[in-house]
Amino acid sequence: MSLACEFKLHSPELPLTSVAADLETVLHVEDVTWGPREFPALVFSAAGVDPDRLADRLDDRPLIRESVALESTYAESRYRVCLDGDPTGVYGHLVELRTYPVGATVSERGWTVSARFADRSDLDAFRNACSGTDVEFRPLRVFETEADPADDYGLTAAQHEALLAATRMGYFDIPRDADLADLADELETTTSALSERLRRGHRQLIDRTIARSS
Repeated sequence: MSLACEFKLHSPELPLTSVAADLETVLHVEDVTWGPREFPALVFSAAGVDPDRLADRLDDRPLIRESVALESTYAESRYRVCLDGDPTGVYGHLVELRTYPVGATVSERGWTVSARFADRSDLDAFRNACSGTDVEFRPLRVFETEADPADDYGLTAAQHEALLAATRMGYFDIPRDADLADLADELETTTSALSERLRRGHRQLIDRTIARSS
């Protein structure tokens, strides 16, 4: 059993909160990893936002080192953003505790996060770590849940789903029974977002298996 927790993190220093405030929208975080120089990198999407305004807001934020548009339309924009630091230290604490991220949204007030902790002591350690910063930790829901096999390999839920669907649909077969567009339709996402998700999932599997034993 593991512990699932949905919680809010409130702080003006958290990444992307000022972007969400300027655009009066909510950003949906799809993936978070380590980027260049061991700083966080994340993929997020926004719906119903002028893509030019979104690009402008990302360009003038000092904490954002680099932003790359994976998809840019009014209906939905998706970006990969590399941060130039971890000003609150919160992300570093989550990595040290080996939490399993499930999902997150960003609003003008802060982040709403769903994550799994190995046990209550890890959740308490994260709460205590937040108390030593300017970040307010506010739990919303806490409950026990069955362990997910993806946890052993460091995959996000989206990466786990994509890799399983790709295997089931024959994306890895020779010749292929399904291409990237077929898989994207099945998962209701874009080919660009799915391609990056599969690459990240492969990297995680390699890092946690054959790279670890070499």
